[in-house]
Amino acid sequence: MKKRTAIISAAVAIAAIAGYLTWENEAIGVTEYAFSHGDIPAAFDGFKICQLSDIHVRSAGRKYTSLIKKTAAQQPDIIVITGDLIDSRRSDISSAVTLVETLAEISPVYCVTGNHEERLPIELYNELLSSLSGAGVHVLDGKTEKIFRDGDFIAISGMSDSAYFNVESGKKLFSEGVFDIFLNHRPQFARGYALAGADLTFSGHAHGGQVRIPFIGGLIAPDQMFFPKFSEGIH
Repeated sequence: MKKRTAIISAAVAIAAIAGYLTWENEAIGVTEYAFSHGDIPAAFDGFKICQLSDIHVRSAGRKYTSLIKKTAAQQPDIIVITGDLIDSRRSDISSAVTLVETLAEISPVYCVTGNHEERLPIELYNELLSSLSGAGVHVLDGKTEKIFRDGDFIAISGMSDSAYFNVESGKKLFSEGVFDIFLNHRPQFARGYALAGADLTFSGHAHGGQVRIPFIGGLIAPDQMFFPKFSEGIH
């Protein structure tokens, strides 16, 4: 009887852990940050940016209803996607494009690629980027665009994950006296982005830590190994 009780207790514990891990991996939370900078024009006071990253769309037909509803509820002025929209091992480009088309109905969408897009065969990679552009998404691959509001503007730039960042090449994207937003998938190069002239960078890749410990945070993250500095939050 004791043995049977122990087995049942172990099974319940395993099920609880599995449930928690599934929830941790799938639950969508919203974190808000306020940011100010001297180069931001007064017309952009209250301008809201919603960042989505590492969605890893992989299931054909999945609706992502919660993600869409929570994004719409924020009433963002723009949406930025900082890579790994798809999962290269189980890529479903049509579902990814359908999701982004829906997001683009909420607000203008700007995106860069992540390592999962870069792993795709070249024909699928080109198909994805072409489809995203066709859906009205601003694909920023070594490009800078201006966002206008009430006669003033800020700039937004991005670099594909395949383009290894260096400060000198990055400087070509940014302008003195203009508020420059930069999108890049990898957060561990944050210091280089700032040195090149980016005023505000959005990155993903770290997943808040591929493994997280409750009350401590990220234990390990891609390219940063144990106790990563850039796994979440604002720096």
